[in-house]
Amino acid sequence: MRERRLEALLLQALGQERTLEELHAALKPLHPGLTKARLFALLVRLKREGKVAFQGGRFRLAGKDQGADP
Repeated sequence: MRERRLEALLLQALGQERTLEELHAALKPLHPGLTKARLFALLVRLKREGKVAFQGGRFRLAGKDQGADP
């Protein structure tokens, strides 16, 4: 149950591109025991599932346009 809640909060936080550090800082108050390692493991799982994309050191929702392409 807690993992699903964390996943939902993470996907909500990815409404804009963020680094691992930015995501950790945003989610740490909501999950005091959250480590960067656990957050990264969740991001990797979500990337494998096709929900999250990683590029240039930043995470974003998969399928969301970056806006930089013509």
